[in-house]
Amino acid sequence: MILGIEGVSCVGKTTLAAQLTTHLNGPAVIPCYYHASPDPTRLPDPEPFTTEHQLANIAQLLDVEELRLARARQALMEGRDVILDRTVDTLLAHAHAVGRMHGFDCDDQARRLVTSRPVAMPDLTIVLTADPDVLAHRARLRKGMPTIFYDRHFSEHFNAYLAHPLAPAVALLDANCGSLDDLTAHALDHVHRHQAAQRRPSPAPGPHPLKEAS
Repeated sequence: MILGIEGVSCVGKTTLAAQLTTHLNGPAVIPCYYHASPDPTRLPDPEPFTTEHQLANIAQLLDVEELRLARARQALMEGRDVILDRTVDTLLAHAHAVGRMHGFDCDDQARRLVTSRPVAMPDLTIVLTADPDVLAHRARLRKGMPTIFYDRHFSEHFNAYLAHPLAPAVALLDANCGSLDDLTAHALDHVHRHQAAQRRPSPAPGPHPLKEAS
């Protein structure tokens, strides 16, 4: 399966991904766009001020997504699970948040742009959430972290998008509910329930309601 882990910066995505590796089928962890990029210094400014700038940023990051997709496909061919540290929904959530903060709306255009390209789409995405003030404190401790990621409004808008993502199945988890082991156990519970649902045979189709009425 392909498992996505989502959420704003500093919420604990990479930590959870590392925890899950011993519980899945020899998974390949596909790093986030920054770490998957051949040259992270050439990645776009995270705070564009226009629709055109934001769409150009997404187009550039979709080139990195091609590299992530190739790695995911290779792992699946080898019979391994895949864990995505961020998914393409990150690109859309970011565009939604920045647009709301700077007075533009490119949500529909961004969605069309992302869906026009082949991407690594997770079977299940786990979205981690946490108190924005806690996240801001963590972000300030990370050298070089762009200041937009300190802003609680960014976190709120980012998470608002994730209520209606591209991913077909989503589970929300509070990253601060208990220990890391507790968080891992909750995530695995969602994974196992999703896998069980996928294995369950679909019910036989019944009569078409309009035909039955006639």
